[in-house]
Amino acid sequence: MERFSVKAVDRIAPVIPALPAGDLRQEAFERQLQTQVGKSMPVAVLARLADGSFLVRVAEQHARMALPAGTQPGTELPMTLVSTSPRPAFQQAGAGQLIHPTLVHQDLPDLRAGGPAALAAFKAQLAPGADPAGADPRNAHVSLSDAGRSIARILAAAQGPAGEAAAIRSAAPLAGPGTPEPARLAQALQGALAQSGLFYESHVAEWADGKRALPELLREPQMQRALADGVPKGMLAETDPVAAQLVSQQLATHENGRVAWQGQVWPGQDMQWEIHKDAPEGGRQQPGDAEPGWRSGLRLRFAGLGEIAASVVISGDQLHIQLKADSGETRALLRARAGELAAALGAAGSPLASLDIHSARESDV
Repeated sequence: MERFSVKAVDRIAPVIPALPAGDLRQEAFERQLQTQVGKSMPVAVLARLADGSFLVRVAEQHARMALPAGTQPGTELPMTLVSTSPRPAFQQAGAGQLIHPTLVHQDLPDLRAGGPAALAAFKAQLAPGADPAGADPRNAHVSLSDAGRSIARILAAAQGPAGEAAAIRSAAPLAGPGTPEPARLAQALQGALAQSGLFYESHVAEWADGKRALPELLREPQMQRALADGVPKGMLAETDPVAAQLVSQQLATHENGRVAWQGQVWPGQDMQWEIHKDAPEGGRQQPGDAEPGWRSGLRLRFAGLGEIAASVVISGDQLHIQLKADSGETRALLRARAGELAAALGAAGSPLASLDIHSARESDV
């Protein structure tokens, strides 16, 4: 898989202070949101507090937000999650400001049922003269640059009906009819990602440095659209839904370290493929920790074997494979040929560290 990087478009001011060490609840909240970047999320407004902020419920958590003064309690606001680093940031449609939720650490058991007692108690803590320790300067509005507002509009324009980013889709099978040659199929899969447009900017930089040939660059969607429509029209992601979807995929890939592909590997054989970084233990990488490994997962359905799911994990020089199948006969066949798989991987220079074969019903893929 190719390395990818996206440079920041601008610096956001003011600087947001870091969260205190050991804020486990906030860390869990951020981990929960990591896969939702670029998606629209409902924010339920529960009450206006004495300090002018609002008590809300977002992602099943109670938090304070600095919403516009005219916001009415009892309403639900759709907001786009723009980023989770250095802390979660939301944006209302058409607004040019980021809003940061600050989790409420008090237990509010009656709020979901609409009970007033817990809400009144919480509001009393923020009344004039109350201890201001709960106030959080990080919850202030932060202005977005023009580039930041453009990115937010692109993210909103690229959302599907369920707010889910689409996978890369190949229009044609990667291999011809018959049994594909493994080496050529692997090369075709690599090309499907490399020429998807997700890594276009890094490929342009490589071309400028003489490390990539121009014909390779011309096969990517951005160049294809520019050649077909003219550069000015082809690059307007805000007004072009296809370009907006691609930019949204690039941002989500950079944020989450995850790429999904769907298509036919050969005529009539569909495959779902996903590659992502393994999350470090505890959700955060610590100084001195080894670089997170990569996990590749795919699903295939064969006429004689049924559905088979495979998960391949590469961590350092260790290769781990997990195979799942619903059919007991298929699992028995896979176990019987496990030695051949291990021998082939060893001959290819990728010795197998572990192989696990079991039913798909025993655990999630």
